[in-house]
Amino acid sequence: MDRRILLGVGALLTIALLTALVTLVKQGQARRLKERIATAGAPTLREVEAAGLPSIRLQTNESRPFVERILRFLRFNPDLPQEQKIPWPIVVVAGVLIGVFAGYNLIRFFGVYISIPLGILLGLGLIRFAFGYQHARYVDAVFRQIPDAIGLMVRAIRAGLPVGEAMRSVAAELAPPLRDEFARMLGDVAIGRPVDQALMRVYQRTQLPEFSFLAVTLGMQSQTGGNLAETLENLADIVRKRVELAKRANALAAEARMQAGILLVLPYLAALAMSQIQPFYVAQFSSPAGQKLAMIGLGFSIFGFLVIRWMIKRAGQD
Repeated sequence: MDRRILLGVGALLTIALLTALVTLVKQGQARRLKERIATAGAPTLREVEAAGLPSIRLQTNESRPFVERILRFLRFNPDLPQEQKIPWPIVVVAGVLIGVFAGYNLIRFFGVYISIPLGILLGLGLIRFAFGYQHARYVDAVFRQIPDAIGLMVRAIRAGLPVGEAMRSVAAELAPPLRDEFARMLGDVAIGRPVDQALMRVYQRTQLPEFSFLAVTLGMQSQTGGNLAETLENLADIVRKRVELAKRANALAAEARMQAGILLVLPYLAALAMSQIQPFYVAQFSSPAGQKLAMIGLGFSIFGFLVIRWMIKRAGQD
């Protein structure tokens, strides 16, 4: 009876997640298209009175409905379908099935009331990891192409082309995924949105500050004038150094991640060796109480590994 309850909860969770995602993907695209058409050409710059100069800070006041917050927690971005190498229905169904399977097998150790939350957390964690991993790979690929894109814009502007044509050359000559982002940005410009605001929308999708730098640079140039080619060349040099620094940080973080993996695996390798040398010391884990302790220890080990990875990631961002 308890297992039937768990399977029912898992099935309901699957239906709820699929319904929420399908609803957002189907209705959200139409809603965003209406907003783009309604706000085409509308300014989003906030004027300030200091020194009588207009502000170049770009701010947005977009609301976040409850479903969108859930998708943000799961790291699923419906605005970037191209980043999903694995279709999102497969990821959701696989995560829910794994969560149900894990909860079903944990009943004999922890009971129904603990196994159900553990299964739900495991399923959500796997879904979040799959979406986050694909998003991180996509953003990293875009990030590595930004210096080449800015350099191509500099060469086009020095050849006498306007900014719009320079961006079209980027959308035509660069490889995906940055080509797709520039093509989408040019689509926003085509319906009347200013270039700097269109670039800020790219920043909102990817959360890469380099696009905000480029947006502020173009916004400042449109308001104050100046040598745009030289400014973009300096920006390209800064972004290129940021890319190199990010590569060095990833190389240094790889050592810490390796150490975290060793710390996770080492106790179980030691237990396996002990079972071959002195089986008496690990024989108690064959009992129900021993198996329960082993599951608790595995859970704490995985939790510690995730905390270490989170600390490494935060240190790399800082």
